[in-house]
Amino acid sequence: MLSTLFLATACAGIAQPEGWAGPTLADDRLVASIGRGEMAAVDIDDSSGRVLWRFPLKDQRHPDGSKIDPEAIYSTPVVADSIVYFGAYDGWLYALDLPNGDIRWQLETGGPIVGNAVVQDGVVYVGSDDGRLYALDAASGQERWRFKSGDSIWATPLVADGVVYVASMDKKVYALDAASGEEKWHFKAKSGLASTPVLAEGTLLVGGLDSRIRALDAASGEEKWHFAADDWFWTQPLVLEDSVYAGCLNGKVYALDVNDGNLKWEQDTGAPVRAAPVLLDDVLLIANRKGELYGLDPQNGRSVWPLPIELAKTVLSDPLVEEATAYISAQGGDLFTVSKDGRAVLLVVTE
Repeated sequence: MLSTLFLATACAGIAQPEGWAGPTLADDRLVASIGRGEMAAVDIDDSSGRVLWRFPLKDQRHPDGSKIDPEAIYSTPVVADSIVYFGAYDGWLYALDLPNGDIRWQLETGGPIVGNAVVQDGVVYVGSDDGRLYALDAASGQERWRFKSGDSIWATPLVADGVVYVASMDKKVYALDAASGEEKWHFKAKSGLASTPVLAEGTLLVGGLDSRIRALDAASGEEKWHFAADDWFWTQPLVLEDSVYAGCLNGKVYALDVNDGNLKWEQDTGAPVRAAPVLLDDVLLIANRKGELYGLDPQNGRSVWPLPIELAKTVLSDPLVEEATAYISAQGGDLFTVSKDGRAVLLVVTE
């Protein structure tokens, strides 16, 4: 189902898959994609940057004996109970031991995996370009159920209160029973949906390729409001108190009222925003495709840094914030740390 031309138009360069996986921090190690089709655990204790393990190794094989070649990794790894879960462009979902990178289990889907896996109550949920959402036992990889949508699922599912919310390129947002996969409701938009939903006090917020941010009633799927721009919303919105922050491929970030969708402010970064907005202490951190980082005041959108940080690297993955530090993975495998005062440092990865 994956349309190479469609994706290449949106993100430039996906015709030759490179990936945009963000990093994950666990046990003083950063788990991140440090090269095309390669996942690694990097020791960040004392800023050593030493690689603890890499995946895949040269001799690693799938159960059918074929060589493991992820091709590219778009799926940000998630860690639960010392297991690292991530999907790859080769269509496989991998579960690795956090301490050493050994394979616990692997499962093949019917198409590339673009969104992240989610682990909740011992179950892994992941969507695939084959249009299916898979629910798997987190320890063994055994399938519990699968749900078939009408087109590719690139978005990361959201699991909350026994419900799985997932957006699909079939123009629909689905609410599914987390235990059985049975559909509770769906909402149909005007175009495909690749944004990961976010839940805020009974309201589900999701961006679409129809250039709209929508607020849906989480219980019924009925639309409460929508905000229209002039380009795609591919980022996961960020909700802080009564505000929704959303990056757009037109280069702007919008602050909306969570109750009615009214525009509070907008800020133009000059390049498409694919990475999700994050809060770094009290600074709203925005990364655009050109690798320019903006530190904004969440209240009014004004810059709190004298100048944007220029990484000179393409940034499409969501930043990771831990305490007072943001970790950003740029295409090509470079890893950066960013502080709230507007300083960025390249994390030098060593063997």
